[in-house]
Amino acid sequence: MEEQKTIFRRALADSLPVMMGYTTMGLVAGVLLAAKGNLVLAPLWGLLSSACWITGTMSFAFIPEVAARSSAYAIALMTLAVNFRYAFYGFSLLARWQGVKSWRKLYLILLLTDENYALEDASPLKDPRDHERYCLILSALNHSYWVSGVTVGALLVCLLGFAIDPEAIRRATNGMEFAMVALFLVIFTDQIKGFCGHGR
Repeated sequence: MEEQKTIFRRALADSLPVMMGYTTMGLVAGVLLAAKGNLVLAPLWGLLSSACWITGTMSFAFIPEVAARSSAYAIALMTLAVNFRYAFYGFSLLARWQGVKSWRKLYLILLLTDENYALEDASPLKDPRDHERYCLILSALNHSYWVSGVTVGALLVCLLGFAIDPEAIRRATNGMEFAMVALFLVIFTDQIKGFCGHGR
């Protein structure tokens, strides 16, 4: 029992930087979904969509498709194209996930984001059962951050819609789509700086 608490505490500590990014980006995605998705019950859509996928790119790409009422086939194809890179992450973790129960393995695959992959791959836990527990707890925590961010963002816009003209909210959110691009630029710049500093 004490060992499980230790693994939970480690996963929680490792997930805190991810929480900052996921809740912030999720909030932006939820706001945009409610403001520009032209959806009834946008918070419910936010909850369901974020529960089904955790990729930020897909959450932002999903909004114009929903607003344009694209077919489910088109959205499914776009989802496959956007998330295809995660298959390569999965191949490198197959050896570590040997013996993991099917439903757990499916959950880990569903939540194999860049952040989860980096943390799971860097985990110093050598025991396969401890590593499995760590990965599951870490994935569940990061998933909860994303779902919370998207749902709260959509709910916030819906509540503001009672006091403010929805069209004014829609105009105020123009340009928020750049948040995802900005995040990638910051990460890319940080990686370049780290590489240049390491090369000296």
